[in-house]
Amino acid sequence: MSEVQQGHSGLKIQRWAKRYRISFRLFAALLIAVAINILVSTWFDTPKMSSIRRDNQHLKAQYHLLQEKIRSAEAALSDVKHRDQFVYRPLLGIDTLSIPQVYLDYNDSKYASLPEGEYNDMIEEGWRSLDRLTREIYYASRSLDDTQDLAENKEEFSTVIPAIWPIDRTKLKRVSSLYGMRRHPRYGYWKMHDGVDLSAPKGTPVYATGNAVVAESHWEHGYGQLIELNHGFGYRTRYAHLSKRYVSPGDSVTRGQVIGEVGNTGVSTGPHLHYEVCFRGYTTNPIHYFNKDVSPESYIELMKQIEESMKK
Repeated sequence: MSEVQQGHSGLKIQRWAKRYRISFRLFAALLIAVAINILVSTWFDTPKMSSIRRDNQHLKAQYHLLQEKIRSAEAALSDVKHRDQFVYRPLLGIDTLSIPQVYLDYNDSKYASLPEGEYNDMIEEGWRSLDRLTREIYYASRSLDDTQDLAENKEEFSTVIPAIWPIDRTKLKRVSSLYGMRRHPRYGYWKMHDGVDLSAPKGTPVYATGNAVVAESHWEHGYGQLIELNHGFGYRTRYAHLSKRYVSPGDSVTRGQVIGEVGNTGVSTGPHLHYEVCFRGYTTNPIHYFNKDVSPESYIELMKQIEESMKK
């Protein structure tokens, strides 16, 4: 190789070496810049990140404030519910409103569409709290509406609520079966008994226990000769196993009016009156209504007689 050619080769090598040094320095500078950026973003907030963090903190504070407001509203509703159940309704002599669905949480699928992320649990709990509060507000509204309606119509309500014995107590032999689970006297298996059985001689007059309109008066399997009265305000009463019926559907009856006679019809083991009190579609213990025309002493004595009769 000539000296000229060797000179050209040397220049090329120098140029490539210079380019390599420049490229290396640029690459090193880039690496240093990336490292510095990582360190800065890790240990120090950029203005944008700082703003985002402030917004997140503000949202979390707002969420906790919302939760406090929900808890405060729940406490206020609890107080309203307490006064409704233990002050207003006892004064008016009315039962507690029953809406079991109010206390059931919604299915988890309702919350499945909520966004995923760091605050998912917080958001879901917020929605669940609001849903519970909404149901409690609905219950309180319904209950107070009922109480207000009954308060405004207390005079009428006092005449329709079941409040006397359905038979003459002097004719009562014994309370042969109470409200609740019992072994069926005819079939032998355990079954809910939706009323009370009042043993009395066949032909004993049966009275309407409150002003009402006759809803049913017919023969029904099991009940035998049956009368059902609609008292309004959510109350109904049933009188079963009758020997005679003196009223027809649509008739208006008043408290104390004779509507039939004690019998032994249907599935029955002897002359008695099966008496039921229903409120808003659910049966309740009729014994609790007997004390409305009985002195406290007589009511206590009745309870003793019932306990003794159930031991036999």
